[in-house]
Amino acid sequence: MDKNQLLHRTVQTEENTSYAGAAELWANEANLPRYNLDIVRKLSGLASSNARVLEFGAGIGSLAQIWAKQKSIKPICLEIDSNLKNIIQDRGFECYSSLEDIEGQFDLIYSSNVLEHIEDDQKALEQLYQKLKPGGALALYLPAFQCLYSDFDAAIGHYRRYGKAELMNKLKSAHFTIKKCEYADSIGFFAWLTTKNKKHSQNTKQSNNGQLKFYDQYIFPVSNALDMFGTKYMFGKNLLAIARKPID
Repeated sequence: MDKNQLLHRTVQTEENTSYAGAAELWANEANLPRYNLDIVRKLSGLASSNARVLEFGAGIGSLAQIWAKQKSIKPICLEIDSNLKNIIQDRGFECYSSLEDIEGQFDLIYSSNVLEHIEDDQKALEQLYQKLKPGGALALYLPAFQCLYSDFDAAIGHYRRYGKAELMNKLKSAHFTIKKCEYADSIGFFAWLTTKNKKHSQNTKQSNNGQLKFYDQYIFPVSNALDMFGTKYMFGKNLLAIARKPID
């Protein structure tokens, strides 16, 4: 089965809201505590203690739990997979399956590895723009570089990985003012490149738990340090974008 066929079977739509990567969400929560904490650290400085925050595509609520524990902020969550939504609600978070169901606007909307699952990502950005208060911030953490697109990306329903120019153009087209757009996890770029053509199977899922733990404990801290020394301006496995809705 080629990547296009695999992608067609795994993407989420309005009719098929089931997320194909649920097992990976649990594995990432269990095995990547430093990595997940770092994502929240990169985003949470945008929110004051009384900010109204939305997580767009909350998965099983891994990041929302970190926000609640580390920042004493309980994000409102959006998740279209009904099974994952139930998990999030069982963990004590308010969760919706549609932006239209959420009243009011937000000081901050953040999203980690979600926009690549949406075919019309431009429309999604425009909808998020409307849900922000004037001056509110949008923070996106996304997979970078289409050259890294793999069978794994297709298996969990990724339409794309992002280039910096592509992402910035889409944000500008949605009327955002871009404050930051930079790469993250420089070593992860090479790690993903060397493993991208491995077959995605249950056996590799099981063996990957140990690899994830090793990466989180030993490799990611070094990768993060290299980012701070300047590699974030050149390459990385992910892109971090922060944009604002202008104040009229």
